[in-house]
Amino acid sequence: MFPRLVLAATLPILMIVLAACGDDEPPVDVQATLVAVVQATVEAQVTPTAEPAPQPRVTRTSADIRADNALIAEVSVSLDRPARVYVEYENAEAGTFRTRTTESEATEHTVPVVRLKPSTTYSYKAFAIDIDGEVSKGVGGSFTTGALPEALARMELTVTGRPTGLVLFDLEDNPDSYYVALDEDSVVVWYYLHVPTLPEMPVSARTVRQKPNFNLVFLEGGPLGRRFNCCLNEITPLGEFVRRLAANPIDKSVNRDFLILSDTEVVYLAHEAITIDDTKNGGGPETEVLVDSIRIWDQTNNTTREVWNALDHFSLDQRVRWNADRQPIAWQRANSLAMGVRGNYIVSLANWNQVISISPDGGSIEWQLGGPDTDYFFESSADRFYGQHTASELRNGSILVYDNGNGRPEEEGGQYTRAIELALNTYDLGAIKVWEYRHTPDLYASGRGGAFRMKNGNTIINTESYTSDPPRVIAEVDGDGNEVWKAEVRSPTMRNSFRAYSYESILGEQRLP
Repeated sequence: MFPRLVLAATLPILMIVLAACGDDEPPVDVQATLVAVVQATVEAQVTPTAEPAPQPRVTRTSADIRADNALIAEVSVSLDRPARVYVEYENAEAGTFRTRTTESEATEHTVPVVRLKPSTTYSYKAFAIDIDGEVSKGVGGSFTTGALPEALARMELTVTGRPTGLVLFDLEDNPDSYYVALDEDSVVVWYYLHVPTLPEMPVSARTVRQKPNFNLVFLEGGPLGRRFNCCLNEITPLGEFVRRLAANPIDKSVNRDFLILSDTEVVYLAHEAITIDDTKNGGGPETEVLVDSIRIWDQTNNTTREVWNALDHFSLDQRVRWNADRQPIAWQRANSLAMGVRGNYIVSLANWNQVISISPDGGSIEWQLGGPDTDYFFESSADRFYGQHTASELRNGSILVYDNGNGRPEEEGGQYTRAIELALNTYDLGAIKVWEYRHTPDLYASGRGGAFRMKNGNTIINTESYTSDPPRVIAEVDGDGNEVWKAEVRSPTMRNSFRAYSYESILGEQRLP
């Protein structure tokens, strides 16, 4: 049955049509005519336009500095209807930044603000975004950050140049361990004070890596002794604890380095002490030896699995440095892990002065560079590396090595530290130096430090020296070996420091023009 209004509108038209039909005219299909008229009438009617939803509006904001961190602010935002929000904040000297947009719609938001200079006043505005991406008028105020903790306030930086992005590094200050981020002005803009898992035991916060979701995973050493580490810990950039992988007989002890595979997978170097009868080599019948392996931590179910074990590929009779007086004995001393261009694993074996490539499935050793049974010869003996850290395969196939120089013979230059890039010629199996950075004057880092190639082609290098002044140098170096930026780090209470990294942001914040 037709709606009453439509039928009323069509009746006059139908009567006209019927009146026009005489006895001499062909018969008219009244039903078809009526349907056509009704359809035309309905199509002619104008559908009322729905009123657009009002744009969300920011009704109130406030900002507070977190009690546990002087460089993190939290902006509270109230809206008159649910929407997503972001905050822009600025200081005339620091610049203007924008936070990430919140993931979900709500009427109440708390937006963390990071990358802030100490004892500095910032103005801010909060903005709401509707479903169509329209941005509301900004409403805001101001806040002032606090002073740095005493340990960081007494850290002295002697700086030349400007770094590209943020520089993140660890700092062991008696008795505490920090992670610290410097901005382009070489000012501390973020820090994290690590609270030991076992409060009664001293610890050191070592390798740290950033996840795609900006959480930080770091290695905590200390409680189980110098040859063992406690845990892999994950925190948010706000310093909030997320999860932990503790050393145990199944998952082993995390050893110096690891990589982030995804937001839920971490691949790490591990080691465990095994007992062997070493009498045939002049050792004891119960000699403890550290054996290296590679494991993957699946954080979705908090389990690990082994993908490679040194005992499957090397004999314990093969030795370079074997300090039997200090047990458990560090056999190969794997100290860095990197992912190669084909998904292969690049591992540094410091005690063997060797870098190896392991197949992606962990089933074979693809090649050995340096040390015993090397597959590549060095065009110049001066290009050999000793006691190295942080070996990685670059996109061009070259190998970047932080060459500590520990044990380098006098005829090859003696003990000094550098970063060196070696091109591997697979045709004649030659290793050729194509790039090098060597600090002037020479520095010597006997057991720590690292070199990482950045996205822009520069290299971030950190050197910790127990015998030189300054005791610590972090530098960004270009493709010609020139220092783009350098910071000499001094502190009367600084104990140790492990590595430095270059990152673009702390929590996804963006610098605005």
